Amino acid sequence: MRNVPTDLLRAFVTVIDLKGYTRAGEQLGRAQPTISLQIKRLQELIGVSLFDRDGGAGHLTEAGEICASYARRILAQHDEMLQRLNSKGGGGRLKIGIPNDYADQYLPAFLQRADAQDTRFDVMSDVSVNLLRDFREGMLDIVLAMTPDALGEGALTTWRERLTWVGATGQDLPGDGPLRLVAYPEGCLYRRTMLSMLQRQGRGFDIVYTTSSLTSIEAALRAGFGVTTLARRLVPQGLEALEPSDTLPALPDVTTGVYLSARVQTRTVRRLAGVLADVVAG
Repeated sequence: MRNVPTDLLRAFVTVIDLKGYTRAGEQLGRAQPTISLQIKRLQELIGVSLFDRDGGAGHLTEAGEICASYARRILAQHDEMLQRLNSKGGGGRLKIGIPNDYADQYLPAFLQRADAQDTRFDVMSDVSVNLLRDFREGMLDIVLAMTPDALGEGALTTWRERLTWVGATGQDLPGDGPLRLVAYPEGCLYRRTMLSMLQRQGRGFDIVYTTSSLTSIEAALRAGFGVTTLARRLVPQGLEALEPSDTLPALPDVTTGVYLSARVQTRTVRRLAGVLADVVAG
């Protein structure tokens, strides 16, 4: 009796979903030649060709279609078994990443609606670029993150997010001279966007306060210490969304998405990712 290792099936399904060996390798943390060898080994074990030679990784043979259907069911059952056993035995947790400002507004509602008695999870807050890095490295299972335009691999669902300048209510902005900015640390998409648009407009600026804490950013803004950029629907109470002007350039939209690791795509985990998307995207 021949046995097919689940890692070969996972490589096969990931190649199909991402339409390429290189992308599959990046998702699974393996080099492209390793993925190619895994697919070759899988074909040798089952004795059929899985991909149409003329169509590349995106085109399956009839046998490939049959194999993919069974592989998905096998992996779903396999991953669900491990998830349930780990959660029962205390050996595993689902790791969720969410940006600071989204966590402040939506995390309580997500935790209330999650209703995952058999699944334990840890939540980490950080800027999107760090969350996506940890997601790619396999350190996070579900991530909510912003990207400028192009989406990273593994996006379960996405939507457009409108950005706005934010400051204290009734704050007077200088007509000339540098604009005082309150910002998240380097790498934050909010920070990169507002600096890019100011530079494009030729407007001088001065970053007067940098912090990874949303609470600290709010305090600095309320004190009139400067202005910043946030998602428009996440503007905290007591602060004001500032419209574009000669002083403040218009800001582009960004893409927000919920990302789900291929390693943990059980029914329970996909449901939790869907709950997160529903809570945040509305």
